[in-house]
Amino acid sequence: MIEVIIFYIHVIFLVYIFVRNYMEANFTSALLSAVFVVVIFSVGWTFTSFIIGFIIPEEGLSRVLTKSAFSLALLTFFEVIFYKFYFTSFGKGN
Repeated sequence: MIEVIIFYIHVIFLVYIFVRNYMEANFTSALLSAVFVVVIFSVGWTFTSFIIGFIIPEEGLSRVLTKSAFSLALLTFFEVIFYKFYFTSFGKGN
């Protein structure tokens, strides 16, 4: 269940970034930003699953607290920090 909530948060963020860039720039910029978010999510989830694999057993801690839930939570934490920096400084022309 935690995985579904985190996936929905990512989908909402993806739509937000696409619409924001479409309104500020153009369709190409919006599409590239959306693809960037998908690539960061895919690669990041792979890395966090690898890292969490050393800490959490394959079956997880319980039925709700699975290995995927921990890796997605860690990924979301890192993404919030990264996107906060990237999308706020990127649009200012620094």
